[in-house]
Amino acid sequence: MGIKVKNLENTFDDTEALKGISFEVDDGEIFGLLGPNGAGKTTTVKILATMLLADSGNAKINGMDVTEYPKKVRGLVDVITARDKFYRRLDGYQNIKFFSSIYEVEDWKGKMKEYGEHLGLDEEDFEKKLADYSTGMRQKLNLIRNLIRKTPILFLDEPTLGLDPVSSRKFRSLLKEVMEEEEKTVIFTSHNMYEVEEICERIAIMNDGEITTRGEPKELKDEIFPKRMIEFSYMDGGKPEFTNEFIDKVKKKGDKVRVIIESGEGDHVHEVIQEILDSGRIRNLTVKEPTLEEAFIRHTGDEEEISEEEIDWV
Repeated sequence: MGIKVKNLENTFDDTEALKGISFEVDDGEIFGLLGPNGAGKTTTVKILATMLLADSGNAKINGMDVTEYPKKVRGLVDVITARDKFYRRLDGYQNIKFFSSIYEVEDWKGKMKEYGEHLGLDEEDFEKKLADYSTGMRQKLNLIRNLIRKTPILFLDEPTLGLDPVSSRKFRSLLKEVMEEEEKTVIFTSHNMYEVEEICERIAIMNDGEITTRGEPKELKDEIFPKRMIEFSYMDGGKPEFTNEFIDKVKKKGDKVRVIIESGEGDHVHEVIQEILDSGRIRNLTVKEPTLEEAFIRHTGDEEEISEEEIDWV
């Protein structure tokens, strides 16, 4: 049944944190919720996790209204943030054992070791007191603690904050594996655009309490600039004379050539590249397309579309 949000509104003092947002997350989907600080992401997650009441609207987790059935919903969801709640005088094993007893998790030790191998924590690490853990180690243990609970719904709020790039990649790999095994439904918030694009099937971008756009990462990028650009240089002074119907413009800047393609479809791009390669001796050929970061900036600012003039030459 997944997650269904309809017309959620919430106000803090005189600030409208949420202005009637609506969205749905399918079963087994990783859904990205992006936005600048203060956009309403955390407020949304808190309402879904029954940590905060909405002023109006409704939200359902696996068909259950979060306001009418808060206790049942809490048994279905877990929230992973960059802030852990461990006991510093206990070691890793003792902390996970304690939380597992609360959640009634039986095979906690086996899962702890399995997830620890993925994230780079071993038995020696688990035997250390939490007071001796680095920030990255605590966050890894925090991820393990939440993953072993086996709830069908996960809210990941900046889960890799504090992790180095290698550990972040290992976590993304582990999350994908857990998703395949247990079909969890995930709402993922992050400021790391690469991370979001790698693991999220669909994304909603929030700004000032509203959802400004939503869709697959490619769709959001195509919204701001649906064309593709190919840049290259001739090694022997070739002439950029092309006949492909998908070519919109050809521009020159010194020895560099920029070909703008009307469509971003892969087959069309490949056709144009082949014609370019047939036109002379080519060097430094690159295909440029808008990034998710550019889409994020455009949908959280004043402009909604990007022109080829704004894209820097290689």
